[in-house]
Amino acid sequence: MIYNRLDFAVTLQPIPAGPCQTHRNPAPHLPLFLSVPNYWKGVEMGYRSLNRIIRVSTLLVAATLFVGNIALAAPSGGRTAADFLSIGLGARASGLGGAYTAISEGSVAAYWNPAGLSDVQGGEVLLGHYSWLQDITLEHGTVAHQIGDRTALAASVTFLNYGQVDGYDVNGVMTGDISAYDLCGAVSIGTSTGYDISVGLTTKFINQKLDDLNASTFAVDIGAMYETERLSLAAVIANVGPDMGFGGVKERLPTAARIGVAVRPFGRALLTSVEVEKKAYGGAALRNGFEANFAERYFLRAGYAYYPTHDTRSFGYGMSLGAGVRLAWGEIDYAFSPEERFSSETLHRLTLALKFDQK
Repeated sequence: MIYNRLDFAVTLQPIPAGPCQTHRNPAPHLPLFLSVPNYWKGVEMGYRSLNRIIRVSTLLVAATLFVGNIALAAPSGGRTAADFLSIGLGARASGLGGAYTAISEGSVAAYWNPAGLSDVQGGEVLLGHYSWLQDITLEHGTVAHQIGDRTALAASVTFLNYGQVDGYDVNGVMTGDISAYDLCGAVSIGTSTGYDISVGLTTKFINQKLDDLNASTFAVDIGAMYETERLSLAAVIANVGPDMGFGGVKERLPTAARIGVAVRPFGRALLTSVEVEKKAYGGAALRNGFEANFAERYFLRAGYAYYPTHDTRSFGYGMSLGAGVRLAWGEIDYAFSPEERFSSETLHRLTLALKFDQK
């Protein structure tokens, strides 16, 4: 169990003598709780913000459990193709447990919520590398550039390489190594519509290859975000498109809907987010993340992802930790997952964001 401790500090300074108060005839001494009203005002505001977070989290947990019960009672709904589209991109997002839909900013927003691209200033290049079990690697790159007032365009590529796979014929005789990979190329746009609301769209070309078998299709992501200084609400529908035909077999895409809430209860120093995801042909997930900010430069993160329909309940499953540093020329982020969902093994993620033409 993690306990949050709230520390408040009060600094008292001498008050200059006014026309109705002299050093010779000082005003009567007042207790601290009466002479420093801002102290109690700060305490009250802090607890109000904390109560808001608790209420929102409770509602989202209840919603996830409800959706999870539906998924448990219903059949799996069949298989899906291109499951690599569900692998979260960006070490910062991974360090937050994947609860990033309502936080989405910078070039990585092209994956999580294209509406977040509206905050891009100048240009940004994001490079990511993940190593899975055996020889499987995932490479990701995004280029985003501001093309207007509160409008940005992005292009991204995701490549999942399975390495060399042993091939066998119908009789079990080895035929040599075969290659297999998944590829997704996307173009995204995000813009602000005013009134703290932004919207975004991503179009994708998806290709999967296994030796001489090949399948391709198209898909779109649609996102929206309402953002103020301390609160962000967002929703995304991802991977909506026609089925993929692979060797004469038609399979559906991993279409999913996500709803997220992000709150900065005490200004920029702390960020917390909660997110619910429901697969169109699968179960649900609840994600929660925290980020501590030190001088707007150093960041520590922790997150947790809970899957109601998954049988695994070992320690560390769904947990993630992360750190980052923000420099004048960009950002470096790292995330560590003790037991990652897609591989059931320890996973390290590293991303580098380079920024240019900043205003």
